[in-house]
Amino acid sequence: MGYAIVTGTCFGCQTFFSYNPHKVPSIRIDGVRQAICRYCASIVQENQRRDKLPVTEIHSKAYEPIHESEL
Repeated sequence: MGYAIVTGTCFGCQTFFSYNPHKVPSIRIDGVRQAICRYCASIVQENQRRDKLPVTEIHSKAYEPIHESEL
């Protein structure tokens, strides 16, 4: 039994971070999901609140390891 975590660069701010590939907030660029870090996701939420749009929730395990069976 093992766990895995994906590492990459945030599309928004270029910060290197770790995340669960199935739960991490992302944006689509040319049809491809691009992961964003917790900080950038919080900025998106602030903008949604400001614009009175539905707020995208950040999953509680978005930045946690994933069980190997879920890969």
